[in-house]
Amino acid sequence: MGERAPTWLTGLGIAVLLSPLAAFGFLRAFPQYDHQIIATHFHFYVVGFTSLAAALACAVVMASARTLSSTRLVFLGLAFFSVAGIFAVHGLDTPGFIHDEYYASLGVSAWLSAFAGSAFVALSVIGLPHRFEHIIEDNGKAVFGLAVVAIFAYIGLSIWEPTAHWLDWVPISSRTNQLAAGFAALALTAFAVWRYYQAYLFARLPSQLAMIATLVILLEVQVIIVWGKVWQLSWWFYHGLYGTAFLVLFAGWAIEVRRAGTLRAIADALSMRDALAQLNRGLQQPIVELVDAVEAKDRETFGHVRRVSGYAIAVGQRLGLAPQELRALGLAAQMHDVGKISVPSSILAKPGPLTAEEFAIIQSHTERGYEIAAKVRALSELAGVIRHHHEHYDGSGYPDGIAGDQIPPLSRIISVVDAYDAMTSKRPYRDVLSHDEALAEIVSLKGIQFDPGAVDAFVAVSGERPSGDRVERAA
Repeated sequence: MGERAPTWLTGLGIAVLLSPLAAFGFLRAFPQYDHQIIATHFHFYVVGFTSLAAALACAVVMASARTLSSTRLVFLGLAFFSVAGIFAVHGLDTPGFIHDEYYASLGVSAWLSAFAGSAFVALSVIGLPHRFEHIIEDNGKAVFGLAVVAIFAYIGLSIWEPTAHWLDWVPISSRTNQLAAGFAALALTAFAVWRYYQAYLFARLPSQLAMIATLVILLEVQVIIVWGKVWQLSWWFYHGLYGTAFLVLFAGWAIEVRRAGTLRAIADALSMRDALAQLNRGLQQPIVELVDAVEAKDRETFGHVRRVSGYAIAVGQRLGLAPQELRALGLAAQMHDVGKISVPSSILAKPGPLTAEEFAIIQSHTERGYEIAAKVRALSELAGVIRHHHEHYDGSGYPDGIAGDQIPPLSRIISVVDAYDAMTSKRPYRDVLSHDEALAEIVSLKGIQFDPGAVDAFVAVSGERPSGDRVERAA
């Protein structure tokens, strides 16, 4: 999933996704084929299935989250729950079940479920003002709980006989109102598709791709709600598509969980901020968030990126790098493993030897890191440094097998300190080496794996302070 899909496969996927909309357009253009199908019982069960699927999607998001402090997860959970609860009313108010007559809540709920779902999805992908973001981060459970109570109140008022007429005042039959609600929902969902697409270009995770496909299907649902004719064959398409959207989502999530080996991978992928856009606007906070996202995938290396950055700057100072070069070195060291966002956690944390295929996936993080950095204005000049931090001085490294002075100078520094921290930090597949043991190993590879000048500078820096003063690995 971390690799770019062939163009023909991408085209086929888009064609399959859009085929229901093409079929809808055909039936609307040729009404003689658009037969009327009145099936109230089938309507009830189809809507019920979709509502249950949306509720399950909400449950999965909540279960995969470590906390409800992420605004994206809070709003995404509410998007699914609002569809589940409000669309359920559309099914429960089907004449012949709870009520024998038509209530306005039947039609209102179809429109409202699509609008509420799209509004919450859009909220999940925008950067809120810090003040509101902090309120939600500090009170995520309360915000989610209040919204759930409001949705249950909507359900109760809509199906309880004494209050079932409470929405009769809503002018749902007004074409102007229908178009306004429909276009608003379409715009919000299209915006969410674009933001998830940006996130997918960054990390290429299965759950992100599944969200894109799901939202595209929900766009089709909204088109059919706006332009469909009740009880016609074409109108039934949106009921089927609503349920299909969640089946696609579950399939993507299943792949993500199987690939990563943990349910938390879903929340990690969905809560990833739109760092590319923010970095391109010159904001630095996303760098911290990206570092956190990388380290969250592999708890055994927690703190590794920050330690490597500190060591690298110390070596750079010893080598007499200018302040601008030191800033670049620190940033490149922070981001050197960003490509690991696309590597499954099950491989990163594997307690035994890697297979040849798994090692190739691990090695691909340098190229993915290069691709990511090349797209970000703040990192583009460092893309080559990130790509080559696993090259060896004798040309035996990866991904390109370059040697000596062909390797960017900053990459050569990062290579030394990265190896030192890896050796002195506990990993699933081996024990920790002492400071002296790790230093001796690095010196033994001087001129083979590591740049001699970078090794000498690191040895000098290490000798200037007791080994116990180095930043210890976080528990």
